[in-house]
Amino acid sequence: MRSEHGKWSNWGLFPQQTGTVWWPRGQRDARQLVAKGAALAPRGNGRSYGDASLGRRMMAGAGLEDVFELDKAACTLRCSAGLLLDEVLLRIVPQGFFLPVTPGTRQVSIGGAIAGDIHGKNHHVHGSFSAFVTSITLLTGDGQQVMCSPAMHADLFRATCGGMGLTGFILEAVIQLRPVTSAYIRQRSIKCRDLDDLFAKFEEHRHSTYNVAWIDLMAQGRHQGRSVLLLGEHAEASELNGKASREPLRPHGKTLVKVPFFFPGFVLSPFTVRIFNLLYHLKADGSGKDTLVHYAPYFHPLDAVGEWNKIYGRRGFVQYQFVVPLKDGRRVMGEVLEELRKHGMVSFLAVLKRFGPGSATSPMSFPMEGYTLALDIPLRTGTLEALDRLDRRVAAAGGRIYLAKDARMSAAMLQQTYPRLEEFRRIAAVYGQGRFSTALSERLGLLGPAPATAGFDPRRVLVLGAGSGMAGALAREFARRGHPLVLALRNSEQGRNLCEAIQAETGGECVVVPFDAEDTSGHAACYAALDPRPGIVVCAFGLLPDQAAAQEDPTEGLRAMAVNYTGAVSILEEAARDLEQRGCGTIIGISSVAGDRGRASNYFYGSAKAGLTAYLSGLRNRLHRSGVHVLTVKPGFVRTRMTEGLPLPAPLTATAQQAAQGIFRAYCRKRNTVYVLGRWRWIMLFITLLPEGIFKRLNL
Repeated sequence: MRSEHGKWSNWGLFPQQTGTVWWPRGQRDARQLVAKGAALAPRGNGRSYGDASLGRRMMAGAGLEDVFELDKAACTLRCSAGLLLDEVLLRIVPQGFFLPVTPGTRQVSIGGAIAGDIHGKNHHVHGSFSAFVTSITLLTGDGQQVMCSPAMHADLFRATCGGMGLTGFILEAVIQLRPVTSAYIRQRSIKCRDLDDLFAKFEEHRHSTYNVAWIDLMAQGRHQGRSVLLLGEHAEASELNGKASREPLRPHGKTLVKVPFFFPGFVLSPFTVRIFNLLYHLKADGSGKDTLVHYAPYFHPLDAVGEWNKIYGRRGFVQYQFVVPLKDGRRVMGEVLEELRKHGMVSFLAVLKRFGPGSATSPMSFPMEGYTLALDIPLRTGTLEALDRLDRRVAAAGGRIYLAKDARMSAAMLQQTYPRLEEFRRIAAVYGQGRFSTALSERLGLLGPAPATAGFDPRRVLVLGAGSGMAGALAREFARRGHPLVLALRNSEQGRNLCEAIQAETGGECVVVPFDAEDTSGHAACYAALDPRPGIVVCAFGLLPDQAAAQEDPTEGLRAMAVNYTGAVSILEEAARDLEQRGCGTIIGISSVAGDRGRASNYFYGSAKAGLTAYLSGLRNRLHRSGVHVLTVKPGFVRTRMTEGLPLPAPLTATAQQAAQGIFRAYCRKRNTVYVLGRWRWIMLFITLLPEGIFKRLNL
């Protein structure tokens, strides 16, 4: 089973999530993934726009077995959930079939189409995708394979259609297809002078199978809502002429053009969008006469350009799609268009559609009878705040936001606008059992009330093992620079005394929390309780065992390994996950020169520190792309309580204050590894290069 760890996003490029994606090769792999570890985020092709299929642990359906069984007599298709609509169309169109509902892109998986209950240009006539799904096979939270349909496990079927993958991992589906005799659409293009004209034309042509309108967002005043309405019907083969008549069921071709790089921000200025809109409006036929076009440019015009999302730049964009009831459609659309224009929120894509009645059975299906507007909006300063204001207009009108495209809606907005949310939560709890969770579900509380989110202070320093002399000196060094401190140690009284002393010396903020390096079972709860979370984490605890005693009884040596390595890794993984998601921060790990090469005099301690050094190196490489820095500190000899009584050579020994200053300088310079006294670097280089035959004869 293939897996990949990294930073992921969906089509809008916002937000980004650091996590691991697994591609199970079959149902057995999928069951194993569900059975172990934390909750999984089901993922299709990543073509939702926000965070619907993102999570720390993601399971993609693209690697599942290729199931494709076309029943021509029944006009049905049984296929694997990871199959893209693109591939489905390539296979069914030449055999005289078409998808009953298709969105604006073919790059959506079957599983994603069901989970988002996608809609198309024909919703006002035929409804959404789930209306044509006859059965679904999915993996539930207990690892069981369950088939559901409107007649079997009907509650699971209803909740899965539009349930954003939270009821189970979709494996297969059976879909009702539409028979066609050609791959062409009979299209009519009608120019509308303003919003009133557009709404009148929608109602006039509401019996047309397909209708969609492009709107010029930059038009204002009496021209507000200037648009082009596109109507469509499937053309019969007998209507075709020329080359089209010789190959009436020709499927779409491959994408030949790709956007090669991320565009700079000025490309999407109001001026460029105004020019684009003017050219689009002039180019549109607008005669109202029928023309024949292939289904690809009619349904999926943007698929002609690969990676077109790069046009919006590296910051990405949000797609904002809402629906409002018929009675308030005209008024709300006018208010939204004016709000967008007033704030300079430009969009090449502004698509208006009319919905028919929504699903009476699926509690989380998006469509309702009314009008829906979809916008691609570049991320700029103030964009998210402006969309919050639009949310309030939508909610007041009795509308809602499409979850498959959302990246920023509040949990309160969800609760207000999806009246059957509690019904969905109950069903998802029975079948999903908490084994499926996404960034979207956590943000919105789809599976239960959204948990309170801890704050974050990038300057706050968490000092783990603050009771050591070096850690106390480093805490003072940070406090003198205005950093708030969180001192974590086992001895609470010692912590309070240290905290009071630091506050008296520096006047800085300091709090104490209990922490036991050996109690790894409590580390997750310990870190989760921090509020605000720290931006800088220092792991400074350690245990130096008596080597001779440990050789007689390894218990103390094993305890040192548990503290110096296992305990450090346990708590630093909690910190790493948190900082990785935030895309910033620093981890400082105090290792030792003893880990550079095993020596007879301290190999219990040295082996644990060697493991910690290797761990910090790996962690540094893992977190590099996320913007989190990891510093490995090798202090050498330092006069502290842990080394009290040892015969330390003065030229190679630093004071705790010297060590703290050296570590702080390395932190400011974003060093990867630092020896507190520079001479240790050369000493350890010499020691590591010595041949083993010589080294084992030395009394070290």
